[in-house]
Amino acid sequence: MYKVTGTDPMGRALTFACGTDLQALDKVRELMSRGFRDISVFDPKGQQQGGAAFERTIGLEYD
Repeated sequence: MYKVTGTDPMGRALTFACGTDLQALDKVRELMSRGFRDISVFDPKGQQQGGAAFERTIGLEYD
């Protein structure tokens, strides 16, 4: 399971669970468009990657 974390415009830290890398990519893009900051993605192995870096890496496979 992928976990996407971010801080909303009100300053609350939120975590979202995603079953696949594509779902995590969609969530990262949604959060970016909604003004979230400090977005990170944790893969099933627990490795963390910044949202923008994850989008660049995974987005190339799905665009």
